[in-house]
Amino acid sequence: MLTNPDSNRNIEELNDDEIYAAIRYLEPNPESASEQLDAAATTERDVNGVVISVCLCIALLVCIAVFWLYLR
Repeated sequence: MLTNPDSNRNIEELNDDEIYAAIRYLEPNPESASEQLDAAATTERDVNGVVISVCLCIALLVCIAVFWLYLR
């Protein structure tokens, strides 16, 4: 395991190069992160589509029930 002898430093003491190095260490493959975000967005759109479809089907069934009761 990697150890950092200066682990008690404040974030304000870090320079830009050290911050970028830490980000690259924590996220070595940024393309996979963007692909994961795209997949999550696609899944969210799919779920929204299903919810809208179910709501429209329920509304249609309610309209048919009201029309059926009206004709009865």
